[in-house]
Amino acid sequence: MPAKKKHGQYDIITDDLYDCRIPLHNEVAYQHGIHFEAKYIGSMEIPRPGTRIEIVAAMRRVRYEFKARAMKKKPVDITVSVDGVKVVLQRNKKKRQKDGAVWDESKLLVMFHPIYRIFYVSHDSQDLQIFSYIARDGAGNTLSAMSSSALKR
Repeated sequence: MPAKKKHGQYDIITDDLYDCRIPLHNEVAYQHGIHFEAKYIGSMEIPRPGTRIEIVAAMRRVRYEFKARAMKKKPVDITVSVDGVKVVLQRNKKKRQKDGAVWDESKLLVMFHPIYRIFYVSHDSQDLQIFSYIARDGAGNTLSAMSSSALKR
């Protein structure tokens, strides 16, 4: 039995060899970035939340606001790396084949948030296909919430 030391309410395993959780991706993959296909719901500026309930309410507000406006979800590629979270619009596959592989990614960039600016990340407990994060904007101390929906496969 591995030696455990008590740290508050959590049990910490002192030796990593005894940790039976296997990571989904290796460390090199996080350097390059892990890609996810999703549908971008939208983002909006929010007031600074004080509790977890306010955080969840702010993230749901983004979803309901864009649903009420009947905005179409845009297909995007989300890349999570050690640098940050990058959201890029997906190109139409037919156009990609006609134009070749040459296209400017900066024109398709929806947003980029460095890791240190991300405040909170979670899925929606009511709809597990929806995930959101709250990040501080670069210019000031304003917070914005971004919501996306996983592609159904």
